[in-house]
This record gives sequence, C-alpha cells and structure tokens, in this order.
Amino acid sequence: MSYGLNLYKSDGVLGFSSNDVTWNQVAFFQVSGGGSASNNYPVLYGKEVLLVQMMINPPSTTAKSIAHTLSLASNLTTVNVSGGNQDVYVLVLMK
Repeated sequence: MSYGLNLYKSDGVLGFSSNDVTWNQVAFFQVSGGGSASNNYPVLYGKEVLLVQMMINPPSTTAKSIAHTLSLASNLTTVNVSGGNQDVYVLVLMK
C-alpha cells in the first residue's frame, strides 16, 4: 500500500487498515406499535445500508406479535418503517 493507515496489534498482526470498511451508525429512533415513520438521511446515498429493528418489550404470549417492515425508498435516502404492532427501536447503519 503506497498510502493510507495501518494499525498493528502488539503481536505485529495487522488490526486495522484504511482499506477496511466498517459499519457506521446513522440513526437510532423509536417507533410505536401500530405507528410508522419516514426519515430522510441524505448521507445514505451511494452507500450500503443496513436497517435493524429491536423489540422494546417481550413479545406477548397471548397475541400475535408482528414486526415492522423496514425499507429504503427508491431515492436511496429515506428510511420507511410501518406495519408492526410492537414498540421497536430502529437502527440505521451504512458503510
């Protein structure tokens, strides 16, 4: 490599290089059960995007729990969340 950054561990093994690509957090927000959200993040354009949801409360043992649908709109910058009946946190990552 003629330029960049290499970080080595104490045993001499390469631990991180500027050639590596890591996931970066763009946003973290809550969506209520039965609710929806649509948030625009221009920084997502041209990046690989990962959308993750985590239920806030334990799933019911007496009713059907439905996860939200997470999607990236055709403009590649808007995150859409809809359709679930559980309170969730949504994590938006990019690399």
